[in-house]
Amino acid sequence: MTLRNRKMSTITPPPIPADALGRQPVNWTKKFMSLFGCLALIAGFCLFLPRLLADHPDSSPAAASISSDPWAISDDVYTYEELITNTAIEYGIEPYKDILLCITQVESAGSGQDVMQASESLDLPLDSLNPYQSVRQGVSYFASLLQKGNELGVDLDCVIQSYNYGSGFLDFAAQNGGSYTFELAQEFARIHSNNEKVDYPNPIAVEKNGGYRYNYGNMFYVQLVNRYLDRLHEKQALESQAEASSQPDQSEQSPQETRPEVGE
Repeated sequence: MTLRNRKMSTITPPPIPADALGRQPVNWTKKFMSLFGCLALIAGFCLFLPRLLADHPDSSPAAASISSDPWAISDDVYTYEELITNTAIEYGIEPYKDILLCITQVESAGSGQDVMQASESLDLPLDSLNPYQSVRQGVSYFASLLQKGNELGVDLDCVIQSYNYGSGFLDFAAQNGGSYTFELAQEFARIHSNNEKVDYPNPIAVEKNGGYRYNYGNMFYVQLVNRYLDRLHEKQALESQAEASSQPDQSEQSPQETRPEVGE
């Protein structure tokens, strides 16, 4: 039999799996890059987690309990606490240092240059002052408002609102009973804005009127400052309790901070 006619032996291949026809070749490079990306994401989260948990440099239980509170004083504002306190002492208004800290929070949250937004009280353009100048002018201006408020016989909330509106609000308040009300602040803004309203989605405004204010200053200024002040005093009380519990032999505890009044 010639080679041409010789029948060659054959080996039967194994059957092809039913799902093999739709398979795509494995892209090992892509799989490696995906795995690397996941590992990098996990590592980044682990590095970020301590910063996420440490909203405030104070790691005490008191601070931890309010670290996620939107009404807590920001770290940036706390960097000016010593300057605010020393300047308040210089102007003889140390009892109002906490209010000044909360005013700074409302004005800027400690960001930017003019942290107390005090430029306009000197008839200067916005943000004309650096942080040091801003704190000194802001405290000085608040001291002058306290003095005028004391002379006119208005309450402390009128003085706080006048930091935002200007000293003319003290005269307006004195002519209308001398006691702060939200309606009084709202009416002052309505008059000076010629009834112009603007959207204001702050939670306090949304709860009060659906989320608007008159386009003159901020008629919710007192509510904002006092909300921060309440949280600050709660934090101070918790810290005092924690300190007292760590010193069982100490019989006297520091009293809780309260708001001063005009003239104190």
